Amino acid sequence: MSKNHESHPYLTFSLGEEKFAISVEYVQEVVELEQVTKVPNAPDYMLGIINLRGRVLPLLDTRMKLGLKRTEITKKSRIMILDLTTADDKSLQVGALVDIAKEVIELAPDDIQEAPDFENYKTQAPITGIVNNRGDITMIMDIDRIFSTADIVQLNTLN
Repeated sequence: MSKNHESHPYLTFSLGEEKFAISVEYVQEVVELEQVTKVPNAPDYMLGIINLRGRVLPLLDTRMKLGLKRTEITKKSRIMILDLTTADDKSLQVGALVDIAKEVIELAPDDIQEAPDFENYKTQAPITGIVNNRGDITMIMDIDRIFSTADIVQLNTLN
């Protein structure tokens, strides 16, 4: 069995002290946080809706989707505009609020370690792998688990 050594680009970002990465294939762009319109009766993790050049998109708090405390919005906060695909191959877009969008890095499959598996952690965790760069840990985000398209389809009916 031959290993695939071809590297792929990942966008790195921070949520508090934790570092994450997401494949750039899902990221349309990164934008600054502007006006957010609150939506009544929306789930806690939905901050509201945003207007992105005439398109209305749901804005989700990535921290809350990961079970962390609500994001404190700062001048460094950014919105990753994510392209998601539903089970019936429809394209959906959503804004994901992060504390800091950092850089695009190239990772080969050999650079990514499997997530640890203890007490069903691997099956519960919304990460697909871990990169250990000389002790600096970056978790590869499982976008399908964190931003499930079923949730997004439901949110799109709210706005």
